Amino acid sequence: QEAGETMLREYPEVVRAVFLHVVSDEPNPILPPPKLINGRPIIFFRTYVGAAARATQLQLMDKASLQRVIDAANQKLDEVPKSSDKWLDLDHDLQEAYRTKQINSKEIMI
Repeated sequence: QEAGETMLREYPEVVRAVFLHVVSDEPNPILPPPKLINGRPIIFFRTYVGAAARATQLQLMDKASLQRVIDAANQKLDEVPKSSDKWLDLDHDLQEAYRTKQINSKEIMI
């Protein structure tokens, strides 16, 4: 996190956002809230779908790209039992991704 904050302080003209992956042994870990440094966000995410949803909300990627991430994540977990904690995290972030796909990008806030 410190390295990301430093990048945003030192190079806000080239770093549009910092995404930090929250890794935990526990299912559905609590994510720190996003924060702004020099007007640029630091975003914490659980899964790549969650990161892609936030990137779409920030207009850093489009909804078609978000859908490709969703498809890839579902395919990657195809052979993982539905009882796995990995599905809990993905299901949580899929809900956010589907909400993101339905929202007009002008309505989205950090």
